[in-house]
Amino acid sequence: MRKLLAGLTAMLLIAPGAASAQAAYPSKPIRIVVPFPAGGVADIVARTIGTRLAENIGQAVLVENRAGASAIIGTDFVAKSVPDGYTLLLANLPVMAINPIAYTKLPYDPLKDFAPISMVTDQPYIIAINPSIPAKDLNEFITLARQKKGEFSHGSASSSTHLASELFKIRAGIDALHVPYKGSAPAVNDLLGGQISFLIDPVITLQPFVKSGKVRALAVTDTKRSAAVPDVPSYTEFGLKDLNMTSWQGLVAPAGTSKEIIAKLHREIVKVLQSPEVIERMRAQGMTPVGNSPQEFTAFVQKEVERWSKVAADVKFERQSL
Repeated sequence: MRKLLAGLTAMLLIAPGAASAQAAYPSKPIRIVVPFPAGGVADIVARTIGTRLAENIGQAVLVENRAGASAIIGTDFVAKSVPDGYTLLLANLPVMAINPIAYTKLPYDPLKDFAPISMVTDQPYIIAINPSIPAKDLNEFITLARQKKGEFSHGSASSSTHLASELFKIRAGIDALHVPYKGSAPAVNDLLGGQISFLIDPVITLQPFVKSGKVRALAVTDTKRSAAVPDVPSYTEFGLKDLNMTSWQGLVAPAGTSKEIIAKLHREIVKVLQSPEVIERMRAQGMTPVGNSPQEFTAFVQKEVERWSKVAADVKFERQSL
């Protein structure tokens, strides 16, 4: 009985301290790791969120770019970080769903090594063609591509846009030669020059060229039109099905981070995404703020992994060694 009472006393003494430590979070700067170079979409999103989050929580939020090896270096760094809520990852489709398909012996598991906090933004892709191609809408292009079987080509700047293009070809029933590029800029240049027939890339990349008339946007890969390019139809307006694809960004923490910290981070991120200035900046980049729950984001990532694994299997996508 004495031992039991002593144990209960010790627990009561420890509990207030633990609760106090939990309530004090965050008590030091938070680091958001971006596994891509500075200046890209992920970097813009992280810095936009980080600035407002720092103001809200009264602690510095540092954005650290750890690029390299198709985002694997920075992602693995966070996966192996202490799960205390002070090191977070700005994750996206390639990091969580495409790299496990594209590479063998990946050092992290997207479903086991991270605790999702919230999806912060998403944006559809644009299906764009060179204006010299005599097709005024998506259905006309599909008909033309079927007639000229194998004569058209398409570019991709990453494994994710490659798979997005392959899914489009499957849904449209067309054949076209794939041309890989090291980045969106050279792919867009070749689309402008007519070296490739079509390109599927995020709104943020193609929006300026659509507005200037240098490329013709046939559709966005969302079930509704994008506010960034409202004159571009949704693919659903042409009768296509299951072509909903978005380039999304989200925040995750290392697996093992307490539910209390995840919940607090989620609440703060939602506040950030509800800020008018953040909404305005995101929409100017063609992105839509999201702010879903950790449970919803977890389920979404699981579905993304399953979906793109199936697409990769269907097109016999070749995995690369690291």
